[in-house]
Amino acid sequence: MHKNIYKNRKFEAFLLLFTLAFCAFAISELNFFKNLGISALIIAVILGALIGNLAHQNANLLKKSGVLNIATKEILRLGIILYGFRITFNDLEKVGLNGILLAFLVVFSTFFIGLLLGKLFKLDLKESILISSGSSICGAAAVMASESVVKGGSAKVGVAVCTVVVFGTLGMFLYPLAWNLGWFDFFSLKQMGYFMGASLHEVAHAVAAGEAVQAGDGAVIEKMMRVLMLVPFLIFLSLFSLKFLNKNNEKISIKSNIPYFALWFLFACGISSLEILNTNFALNYIKSSIQTIDTLLLSMAMVALGVNIHKNVLKNAGFKPFLMAFLLFIWLIFISINLIFLLNL
Repeated sequence: MHKNIYKNRKFEAFLLLFTLAFCAFAISELNFFKNLGISALIIAVILGALIGNLAHQNANLLKKSGVLNIATKEILRLGIILYGFRITFNDLEKVGLNGILLAFLVVFSTFFIGLLLGKLFKLDLKESILISSGSSICGAAAVMASESVVKGGSAKVGVAVCTVVVFGTLGMFLYPLAWNLGWFDFFSLKQMGYFMGASLHEVAHAVAAGEAVQAGDGAVIEKMMRVLMLVPFLIFLSLFSLKFLNKNNEKISIKSNIPYFALWFLFACGISSLEILNTNFALNYIKSSIQTIDTLLLSMAMVALGVNIHKNVLKNAGFKPFLMAFLLFIWLIFISINLIFLLNL
């Protein structure tokens, strides 16, 4: 009877979740947060965590109505599919094959280095996967997409998202400063843009840092190439999970384990590339509307994640996940600099 009361309050729970996501989106549009490159997704996680730790009645409503599960599965996957409308195949042409290869090598080398570091630090494999995916692809969105495959739990996801916030934000401030101090004089402005896109965590970090040195186009396009790697990465991760995370040796078909939303993401990229969706009208009204809806959907998923993050999550996590994330950040800088010259970008 008690559970049924919550089930009947689903609309109320969805309204609360949407309101929190909308607040996160509105806050992220303020100049202060825009200049800091703090995305709606990060603010949504924080708002969710505040609700989870301080507003227990609201947290219970979200949990017991089943809305949190829907937000972290169906809503998240729809958000990732719509993310594909931010990329066109024309972006691929701009960076060329070498730009795509740069993104591929950065993503997969960072992921495997992360797994090695996780083993060295004796971290849980699922936690290592989540931290590595956040560093290697596109921050919080990649962590959540990976979570839908590996099922690591909200505590591990919370720690992984925190590492993204810390080191992505650090890089976003340090890169423009280092450029202005002449520490990146070995790069052209175009190469600096590619470097930022190849090594920063969140799309918002790449946008903010790129704009700060007038290299925004290169930074965003290269960052989007890393986002595109989400498709092969998630398919690889689902197969990897079958082999290494299925400890009970259950019979699970590969077909049922493939993250089909990743293929729909690729389909969305194809639709986004159509000429009719790249006119001034489409860019200003249709695509910008899809992007707003997408940000709201992803923010809803992030609020849901935040609700499950309790005060003791970071305390219990210890320093090892953050040391691992720091070393991955150093690796991103090292591999990006070397590959830009090696690939003659």
